Amino acid sequence: MERSILAIIILSFAALLLFFQEYQTNQSLQPKATLEGFIIMKEGEVYLVEDPDFVQQDADKFTIHELRSKYKMSKLWIKGFSTLKGIKNGQKVKVWYSEILESYPGKVKVLKIEPC
Repeated sequence: MERSILAIIILSFAALLLFFQEYQTNQSLQPKATLEGFIIMKEGEVYLVEDPDFVQQDADKFTIHELRSKYKMSKLWIKGFSTLKGIKNGQKVKVWYSEILESYPGKVKVLKIEPC
């Protein structure tokens, strides 16, 4: 009898540990941070212009270098370009990301993109 109670307590403790580990893993996968801005797809790269004064015609008119000098931009690091499905050049979007890498321009690891 005493052994079965001890076994139940140990199994319950192990089940709780597994539950909390799974919960913590699931929480770390949830996108928490977001940015809003305009998508620029040029020269094989994807950028996010966070400047509210962005003019959409500039996306087609200027080079990436000229846009960087005119607006605050971040380069988006996207693993699969299917993330960009349905997104148009110059469109306002909301971006969920996991981290911002220190570089110039800053690189953002993208988890999800949605039009605003």
